Amino acid sequence: MGNRKLESFLRNNSKMSKHYTNFIFSSYGYALGEYKITNKQISDAIEQGYITGFDSSRISDSDNYKEFVKNNMGVSPFEFMATQMMGFSNRYHVVPFPPVKKNYKSADNSLNLCVKAVDMAFSGSNIHPENIDAWMVSTATPHEQAPGVSATLKAYFTKYENQSQTITLTSACVGFNINVERAILFLKNNPNAKHVVVAHTEVMSELLLNENDFVPYTTFGDGAAAVIISKVEGEKKEGIIKVFNYEDLYMIDFLGANREGNLYMEPRMVKRRAVPNMTKVANELMQFTDWKNDDVDIFIPHQTGNAIVHNVIKNLEFPIDKTFQEVQFNYGNLSGASVPVALCLLHERGMLKEGKKILTSVAGLGGEFGGFAYIVPRKYKFKKHKKDLENCKVLVTGATGALGSAIAIQLAQKGANIVLQYNNSVDKLDDLLNQLKNFDVSVEYIKLDFSNPENVKQQAQKLVENNTIFDFIVHTAAVTGPVKRASEISSADFQFVYNVNYLSAANLSEVLLNNVRRSILFTGSVAQDAQFPGSSAYVASKKALFKYVQKFAEKAYNVGIRCVFYMPGIIDGGMANYLSNEQIIAGLQQIDQRNRVLPEEMAERMVQSLYLPKVKLVRNSYNGKLQICKDGYNNY
Repeated sequence: MGNRKLESFLRNNSKMSKHYTNFIFSSYGYALGEYKITNKQISDAIEQGYITGFDSSRISDSDNYKEFVKNNMGVSPFEFMATQMMGFSNRYHVVPFPPVKKNYKSADNSLNLCVKAVDMAFSGSNIHPENIDAWMVSTATPHEQAPGVSATLKAYFTKYENQSQTITLTSACVGFNINVERAILFLKNNPNAKHVVVAHTEVMSELLLNENDFVPYTTFGDGAAAVIISKVEGEKKEGIIKVFNYEDLYMIDFLGANREGNLYMEPRMVKRRAVPNMTKVANELMQFTDWKNDDVDIFIPHQTGNAIVHNVIKNLEFPIDKTFQEVQFNYGNLSGASVPVALCLLHERGMLKEGKKILTSVAGLGGEFGGFAYIVPRKYKFKKHKKDLENCKVLVTGATGALGSAIAIQLAQKGANIVLQYNNSVDKLDDLLNQLKNFDVSVEYIKLDFSNPENVKQQAQKLVENNTIFDFIVHTAAVTGPVKRASEISSADFQFVYNVNYLSAANLSEVLLNNVRRSILFTGSVAQDAQFPGSSAYVASKKALFKYVQKFAEKAYNVGIRCVFYMPGIIDGGMANYLSNEQIIAGLQQIDQRNRVLPEEMAERMVQSLYLPKVKLVRNSYNGKLQICKDGYNNY
């Protein structure tokens, strides 16, 4: 083709060959504090003198209130103020109302809320955590000073080997917006990067511990939200069109938290600066996108209350029905999680239709303000990642027990090939094998009598001679033994429990140590901490196992093997079957555990602990090289 013809062809087809690199929200997730706090509870606290600053007579004497109660009899002055004037009906806190410092010890913190929100985002997507190229989290209420919440968050989702970068931003109301801009810059500057997690998490109620004024109590809730921002190619511009972020130094001293973690806020100054700042951002975004008021389908302002939001929409001449304030009404001001939670709710309700134009505008902590313009994209499908334990081989001892069976099924779901150890429970083995037929994995089984430790050692040696290699070993084999006082248990019964629960697991691990690639999990018990009456043989054997594993973990570490000592709380099954309902209730109270945990739930977390640095609902600590996991209970 000649040069002139080629130039003509390109000219004529240039409109057809347009190509865009877009940045879209490919998945959403959110989490809220556990306890719903109503206006009635706050009103009661005002009457009791716990909260101050509200002048009931000023509201009851106002013309607006008098007119309102003509058709709404029984609405108190505070309810009118909170709902009609401020725009808040409920909010959710991680602790019961009013917030008390001691309750935060066992409550969700900003990390826990963030993990829940990100987990929800992954569950609604084909994107696997191992395919995330960066993790960006913002908060003004971190769970600890260091490391940043983003690094710890990542530890709940990726394997030890994953080295994708993390960024933690100290920011409140505008943190999410700032990280949206950072995520786009990251994806633009890294050609091979495809996905970034962006999240904001906040426990605002903890800033109120020394607060007396009713305004922040009425305003703030606890929550987290997360999105996955994905880079996609398309023939039209969609997704995040433009992001703006600014800093207003007139606000630097009027909204924040001091060194002791106490909130300081000057509401009048906040309103005076936030209204024009949010208006400015929205106008600049519409100017950049060339959108008119009628083009915007949904306006999501920062959920800061009617005093600011209604003045902003008045300035913008937006109709109230285009303004999404349901987060504010039902969940409170969630700081930087407000806008992404709004997106989550819109997504849940099917309101994020392709082509819809969304405008956001936020302002907050220290004078930060910003916003973004977004066009809802078409639905994209992403390639699914291989299963977490695909091509791994795992030995499960005690596989016919309630916990062992549940663990075997979890392993199969994650793609692992399994070797099941059992003793005499042939019927239970057959049932488990039938269940495992539903998975495309290899399943083998070996009969080993754990009451005979020497025989276990000999059989393990045969596995070594056959060069059998395991990626993981999970020890769940255990017996309860006689539920009697120590003085009433015979030496033979005691030795039987000791052999099964401790010696055989120790012998098997010693012999197979050099035939394991990654980690060995030993199952302990909450009874080691709580020492329930009538379980002396069981407790003694578990304590002996723990002392052994402490030393064994050092040896394993030297050959590159992790050791995990996993201590479940009271499970719905196992040893709990030997206790009366009264004993179980007393035990739950003693160890600060709400309910018995289902074996399936415990098994999922135990399997995750094989390859993830951290697992939801599990408290981690270290004794030398041994990782100790306590699951289901909060005492001890």
